[in-house]
Amino acid sequence: MGKGIVGQKKRRKAKVRKRNLKIILLVTSFVITVLGAILYFSFLSPLQVGSATHDAAIIDGLSEDFPNPKLINDMKHLLEKAGYRVTIFNSSDVSVEFFRELPTMGYSLIIMRVHGGRIQQPMGLFIGSGIFAEPFDEKKYEREYLSGYLLKGITYVGGKEYFVITPDYVREKFEGRFPNSIVVILSCYSAWDRVLASAFFDKGASAFVGIDKKADLSYLDRLGLEFVKHFTQGSDIEEAVEKVMETVGPDPDTGAKFVCYKK
Repeated sequence: MGKGIVGQKKRRKAKVRKRNLKIILLVTSFVITVLGAILYFSFLSPLQVGSATHDAAIIDGLSEDFPNPKLINDMKHLLEKAGYRVTIFNSSDVSVEFFRELPTMGYSLIIMRVHGGRIQQPMGLFIGSGIFAEPFDEKKYEREYLSGYLLKGITYVGGKEYFVITPDYVREKFEGRFPNSIVVILSCYSAWDRVLASAFFDKGASAFVGIDKKADLSYLDRLGLEFVKHFTQGSDIEEAVEKVMETVGPDPDTGAKFVCYKK
C-alpha cells in the first residue's frame, strides 16, 4: 500500500515535470519567433516596410527651361506603384536655400534633373562637379560666393548664369544629414569623379548615381526613366545602373555613361 502511494507520487511528479518542460519549450519557441521577426523587419529596406523614410523627391530644376512633364509623371507613377510617397519640386521651388535644407527633409531617394558641369580649379584642372541651383544674382549669397562655396556657372544649353553648389558647400553648409539616402543626379558631369559623391557620403548618403561626361538632355531623361523602372522592379542600385547601360548604352554623341558610387 505504501509503495503504491509512493509510486503514484513519483508518476505525478514526472507528469508535472513533463508538462512544465512543454510549457517552457513553448514559451521559448514563442520568444525566439518574436525576436526573429523583430530582427528580420529591422533589416528590411524602406521599400519593403512602410516607414517615415519611405519618401522620394523628384527635383526638376529644368521644368521651366526644358519641361518634360510626361517624364516626371511616369517616374512618379512608377515610384508610387512601388510604395513610395513622392514629392515633386519644380524650378520655382529650387534654390540654394532649398538644397541647403534638403538633408533635413528625410527623403530616402532623391532624383535631381538639373543643369550641371565640371569645376575648373585656378591651376586649370577640372576637379569635382557642381549643381546648378538657381539663376545668378550678384546681390545674393555674397559671403558664400566670395568664399568660393558657391560659384557662377554658365549652362551648356541656353548660356544662362547660375549659382553653382560646390562639393564643399554640400559637405560644410548643408544642414542635418541624409538618412542613408540614394542620390541620383541627372546632369552633365555629375559623376565626373568621386568628389561630389564623396561630399554627399559625408552628409549621410549611401549611394550616388550620375553621369561621367557631357550628355544630351534627351539621353539623360531616358536614363532617369529606365533607372526608375529597374529600381522599382526590385534591382538594387548597382544592378539598376548596369541594366540601364545594357538597355540604353552610352550617349551616342559623347560616350557619356551612367555611373554608380557607393559609400
